[in-house]
Parts: sequence; structure tokens; C-alpha cells
Amino acid sequence: TVRSARDAEISLQKRSKKGGKSVSAGVDLTKPKALDMYVAHEFPAWQEDVIGALRANFDAATGKFDDKQVLAALGAKGMLKNKKVMPFAQEIKKRVVLTGAKAFDRAVDFNEPELLNELLEYLKRTLELSAVNVIDLASQGELGEAQIKAAESAVPGEPSFLIYNTE
Repeated sequence: TVRSARDAEISLQKRSKKGGKSVSAGVDLTKPKALDMYVAHEFPAWQEDVIGALRANFDAATGKFDDKQVLAALGAKGMLKNKKVMPFAQEIKKRVVLTGAKAFDRAVDFNEPELLNELLEYLKRTLELSAVNVIDLASQGELGEAQIKAAESAVPGEPSFLIYNTE
């Protein structure tokens, strides 16, 4: 989590060097910053559909996928237009080849919001932030536009981040 948050900050720094200030994110890296971590309990429906198609067309005996059938299944659901589908499918296929069929099971066996809340002070100190907030998407109400965009990439076990100025 610390590394992912640090990567998000580095990405902001790179963007700010190009334009002098991170215009797209509206973050001035010289001022105090805060971090919102968005925690999801469910995977996006499209990811579950991809995994379902892969699982249905995987032969455990040979360890191979019927790629034509996978493409047909995804095409039947109209998913091939989504640019995220094929890279995600390739990543899952790699994991299955490395670890076997258990790679299809992506359940998280710990309480992620609880764990992150226990780490708040460590995260604040390590990342030099004035505030860190854990936002549980399952119980969160309305989100602003920037928050919705940041929360879209959150999946169980991999929170997404929004860095912003506190002043």
C-alpha cells in the first residue's frame, strides 16, 4: 500500500514537471497533502465476466485455454470494445499458468478497511502527509467527480488513491 501510494505521488510529480504544476490533478506538491484510499469489497462486473469466460474455457488437465472460445464468449457479451478487457484477461491467464486454477479465486481473506485504519499513523508518517483517509466504498455515500474517478480503479486488496492539498 505504501508503495502504491508512493507511485501515485511520483506520477503526480512527473506530471507537475511537465506543466510546472499538476494541472490535471490540481495538486501543488509543495503544499501539505492528504491521501484518500478507496477500498472496494467487490470486483467490477466486467472483471468477473472475463474470469467466468476464462474459467469456463480452461482445461485443468492440460493447463491450457481455448482462446477461440474465450474470445467468442467475451464477444457475445460485447466486452471486446472495452480496452481493459484483453490486458486483464492476459494477466489472469499468466497467473493461472504460474499458479494453477486457484488464480481464478481472487477473494481477499482479511478485512482491508480495518487493516488500513490500523496503519493510518504509519502511512501519514512514511508518506509525509497531513491526513490519510480510508474510504470504504461499500458504505460510502455520494462522491465528488474526482473521487469517483479515483475510486474506479479500486479492487479488493488493491485500494486506489487520491492525493490532494489540505490548504
